[in-house]
Amino acid sequence: MPPPAHAQRRPAWRGGPWSDPSAARLFRTSIVACLLLAAAMPFVARTAIRMLTAESTIPFDWVPAAFPARRDYARFTADFGSGDMVVASWPECTLDASAADRFAARATGPTAPRDAVGRPWFDAVTTGRAALERLVAPPLALDRAEAVDRLRGVVVGPDGERTCVIVGFTAAGLADRRRSVAWIRDTLHDMAGVAADDLHLGGTVIDNVAVDAASGESLQVYGGPAAAIIFVLTWLALRSLRYAIVVFLLAVTCVGISFASLATWGDRMNPVLIVMPLLVLTLGVSGGIHLVNYLVEEYRRGPARGAAWRAVRVAWLPCSLSAGTTAVGLGSLVVSELEPIRTFGFHAAVGVLGTLIVLFLVLPGIFARWPIRRRLDVVAGPGPVEPWARATTGHAAAITGVAIVALAGAGLGVPGIRTSVGIDTLFTPASRLIRDYAWLEREIGPLVPVEVILRFSGDSGLRAVERLDVVNEVGAALRGLPPVAGVTSAALFVPDRDDATGFRAAARKAVIARKLAASLSQLADMRLVRMEGDDQLWRVTARVSALAGLDYGRVLAEVRGVVEPVVARHGGGGRGITAAYTGAMPLINAIQTTLLRDLFTSFLSALGVITLVMMVVEGGVMAGLVAMIPNIFPMVLLFGILGWTQAALDIGSVMTASVALGMAVDGTFHFLTFFRHALHGRGGRAAAVRDAYRHSAGALVQSALVCGIGILAFAASPFAPTRRFAWMLSLLVVAALVGDLVVLPALLTTRAGRWFRPARRPQS
Repeated sequence: MPPPAHAQRRPAWRGGPWSDPSAARLFRTSIVACLLLAAAMPFVARTAIRMLTAESTIPFDWVPAAFPARRDYARFTADFGSGDMVVASWPECTLDASAADRFAARATGPTAPRDAVGRPWFDAVTTGRAALERLVAPPLALDRAEAVDRLRGVVVGPDGERTCVIVGFTAAGLADRRRSVAWIRDTLHDMAGVAADDLHLGGTVIDNVAVDAASGESLQVYGGPAAAIIFVLTWLALRSLRYAIVVFLLAVTCVGISFASLATWGDRMNPVLIVMPLLVLTLGVSGGIHLVNYLVEEYRRGPARGAAWRAVRVAWLPCSLSAGTTAVGLGSLVVSELEPIRTFGFHAAVGVLGTLIVLFLVLPGIFARWPIRRRLDVVAGPGPVEPWARATTGHAAAITGVAIVALAGAGLGVPGIRTSVGIDTLFTPASRLIRDYAWLEREIGPLVPVEVILRFSGDSGLRAVERLDVVNEVGAALRGLPPVAGVTSAALFVPDRDDATGFRAAARKAVIARKLAASLSQLADMRLVRMEGDDQLWRVTARVSALAGLDYGRVLAEVRGVVEPVVARHGGGGRGITAAYTGAMPLINAIQTTLLRDLFTSFLSALGVITLVMMVVEGGVMAGLVAMIPNIFPMVLLFGILGWTQAALDIGSVMTASVALGMAVDGTFHFLTFFRHALHGRGGRAAAVRDAYRHSAGALVQSALVCGIGILAFAASPFAPTRRFAWMLSLLVVAALVGDLVVLPALLTTRAGRWFRPARRPQS
């Protein structure tokens, strides 16, 4: 007579400490792995803390030095000085007030702030009052009204009175931007008596500081609650506090491995990496839930002896494929030219692969020694998923048809996807930064510069006054563009040309030519004219709004469209005249174009690799293609809707497609593993689908809840890319669950399921 079922389920260790050799080996492996991890923890913890407290990279550093737009911008800053600045103003900052000038003297004088090695933080400070005095003083000697009119929209507001301070940063100041910006705030508060709420700051440096603060706050404020939620969900899923603690701690260890990888490769912290710890944590916990599910299933099937080892033999392929494809999805981001995306993808992939190794080294041995008794008491049967399974198999054709129609409709919207890295997409309208930008643009003028650099070669033959004519015409053409609200060039600081003819007009032109020749050195000091070898560079700066939701690519095309004809009228390349376009806006536009290309490149790369893996694992081309349909389903659906609605994707949301594709395949592998094992029984594919439901649906739902709800904790982040990454990835996880538990079972029930072959089970 065979032993009763409860005797079969008795742990193998009950018959003696080493009665089951495989369990003993697994347990020893677990102990050794835990000791090694414990020994490495101090180093890993120190590394993680050091990386999290380091200064983040700035957008200028997000692209490689060879990136064309960055190369142009670097050349521009080498010629005309740093383009990194802070614009500061407050209600009492007017042309008649002297506080701004006192601040300028303090920021650039002998007692100016410096870094630890004595390098100054600021290289120049411009005030509206100083610019006005330059215009009304000889040799130009404009009357005040005309001078104010010239400066309107540049450093003087529409009312002709309110002005600002523009602080240019050195490399040292930019590297220590948190302290340097704090110094500006504190000094203006002390010298001008400006209250914190009345001081409005904008500019590229403020953008960087705000991004650092918001991304850091996301992890500090929401990281702890998110981790707590993930732990509680893990506990509920496993129904064992002991195993919840083990799985959670192992996942936390793998988060540390990601940071150790970051430090080992010499990569720097960036705002996008803030979401990496939580993502690796959720994926590690999800993998732990699936592995425990396999251990429990093998123990239920019996006999107890060798159950953990059999579970390892069954689970290693689907779990390895799940982690591997997730790593492929993350790793596909390394094709990006943008550093935040590239480093996020690589080091998160390292963390995910680390979870696979750590979980298999530790969990089976612990389970062999201490099984989850509460779960073992649950008798496998129809269960609560049976109605869902029967509904899916009973309406398989209708579900498949609806899914195909939805995919086709959403797919038509994909070409409409657009991206943005503008400041208005990084923060909410209620944030302090956006409110400051709105005040500055309303009271002073737009802040986003488009730099047009007119190059006159040494053999162009044009005199200085003729070159000024070209600059004048370019400035006038730029002012005619609707997005442009202010233009700065050398023309602001020289007399107006007289188009009349005759002796008096000729004499006036001669006077202007002499004054211009005499003031070229002053224009060079003002960084409006530069010599580069024999070539002479004249700078024309147009400013556009940061908050108007402009299509920077279109604006840049309009700028080119009005400047190039002016250059051509004056002889163009034939007379040694060329125009180059750089500045913050062209750089942002180039990054946006790269984001869109990265979205498709990384997704298609991941899709190609994962599809090939699926074909090999499922034993056929058609089986692999059918298995990929539910995994493509969530991505096409969400991104198609975003394309139809023209919602802008930022640096955070662009990454979600590849990440979600890798995560979606996890559930597919697990479901297909049980489905193919069940094909040995009676009832055909529909019965096999229902059996796969019974054995995998619970773990799939649990892991989806852990990933979706855990990541969703960041949905309240003040940093918009983190917030969008959270809610988009959560939506994709839910859609992937629908794909795995609705679309995939329906496909397997129809004739498409005939491409799948039964799998062999390991013998006890």
